[in-house]
Amino acid sequence: MSFDSILLTIFQRLHGERSAQGVYHILRGKRSGQTLQDVEYYQVKSYYALLPQLTASEFQQALERMQADGLIYINELVYVTAKGQMATGSEMWRFNGWNYRGREREFARRLALLVQTLSNLRSSETMFMPIQKELPTQQFVKGFLRNQSSSMISLSTSLRKELEHVLTNSSLTDLQRMIVSSRLTGYQLTASTWEQMKDRVNLPVKTLQLYYIEALHIMLDFIQQRPNLRLLTELAADCKVDTYLTQSAERTRKLFERGYSVEQIASLRNLKLSTIEDHFIEMAANMDGFPYKDFVTEEQIDAVWRHVEQLQTKRLRLLKQQCPELSYFQLRLIIMIGRRVS
Repeated sequence: MSFDSILLTIFQRLHGERSAQGVYHILRGKRSGQTLQDVEYYQVKSYYALLPQLTASEFQQALERMQADGLIYINELVYVTAKGQMATGSEMWRFNGWNYRGREREFARRLALLVQTLSNLRSSETMFMPIQKELPTQQFVKGFLRNQSSSMISLSTSLRKELEHVLTNSSLTDLQRMIVSSRLTGYQLTASTWEQMKDRVNLPVKTLQLYYIEALHIMLDFIQQRPNLRLLTELAADCKVDTYLTQSAERTRKLFERGYSVEQIASLRNLKLSTIEDHFIEMAANMDGFPYKDFVTEEQIDAVWRHVEQLQTKRLRLLKQQCPELSYFQLRLIIMIGRRVS
């Protein structure tokens, strides 16, 4: 796994129909209508918000490196070369960015601080420098400990057993088990830095960090399916997104359920019609049973998808030329829901 190979995978999914900036927004988890549509259109939900802290310079360096290696070429849009397609490889990523959106890092912070705290308290050490400086994380762990009725020794033993169960029985690789374990701090035991792990296993830091993110997603998925892992379930609270709609789209949804039309909602909310249409596309992507028949017919859906297959593209401008009677909103909606209903 490498950052470049993940970029190549996403670029391939986009079929040369989006700019590099669009991919940057996907990896950062931008909550704009266009980005949220793209992750659904091109089936890249697992990569959404994978790297919320990715800088523009890091991204640009990767693009320049891949261009220099002949893996991609950029002409406003990004295209993967034949060499790039061969370099992508067949490794199946197990990311779940859509569900966690960077919150897996909060789970990791909570776990690290709890392990450190219990390890020190069990050794009668009450004065130690917390490994996590973020106040919300410290407050969460303090509240977590206040709510426990067990002794520190019993709690420590239970947490160790639960963590060992996850590390042993989830589908983590040996490398990922090592990374997760090495990131934990205990009494008189300091977590390994990324540079130390890099030297130990001879892999780039960015690659190790990607394996770590994937490991956290795998662990969280495993924990959520096993409520008997009581302590880890509590640590994972609120790490999975509870609603996939933006706050603004949620307000639009409530008005729509009260019977208001797209135009009426735009007027009531004093927003552009295009903004409200973005909300409806977002709703179509994330709501089971979205009433798409209020906006398009089955015949229109079939016609558009025939053109998609014939032209091998989802570019709206080209589809609009084939279906001039449909609005861009209708075309976007059909692309969003068509795969499921046509």
